[in-house]
Amino acid sequence: VRVRVRLYVSAIAAMHRDNPFHNFEHASHVTMSVSKLLARIVAPDEVLNQEEDAANMAASLHDHTYGITSDPLTQFGCVLSALIHDTDHAGVSNFQLVKEKNQLAQFFKEKSVAEQNSILLAWEKLMDPRFEELRRCIYSEPSELDRFRQLIVNNVL
Repeated sequence: VRVRVRLYVSAIAAMHRDNPFHNFEHASHVTMSVSKLLARIVAPDEVLNQEEDAANMAASLHDHTYGITSDPLTQFGCVLSALIHDTDHAGVSNFQLVKEKNQLAQFFKEKSVAEQNSILLAWEKLMDPRFEELRRCIYSEPSELDRFRQLIVNNVL
C-alpha cells in the first residue's frame, strides 16, 4: 500500500502547476500543518482525569474531540484534503476565472471553481484502477466511500 500512496502523491504532485503560490510545495506545507494539528487534538484534562472504565473513557474522548481522535477515516480525509486542495490551480482567483469566462468557471457554474476542479481531478485519479488497493485501505463499504467523499468535499470547499 505504501507504494500506491507514493504513486498517488506523485500523481497529485504532477497535476500541480508551477505558479508562485498554489503549487505542490504549498500543498505539502498545508498537508504537514494539518497533520501536526490533528496530532495536537487532545481531550481536556477533566476528561482525562475522570475515573471511568475504558468504554466510557473512549466515548468521552470521542465526544470531546468531535470524533476526530477515534476516526481514522476523518483523519485521513483531512490530510488528503490538504494535499489535493490546490491541484491544477491556475494561480488566479475564482473571481478572475469567472470574469474571464474560463471553461472551468462555466463547467462549475461559477461556484468554487478552482476548488471543485481540484476535487474532481484528485478524485478521478484516486478512482484510477491503479489505486484499487489504496481505496480498499481507505474504505470497505459504500457508506464509508460516501462519507469519505463528503469529507473531502467539505474540507476542500
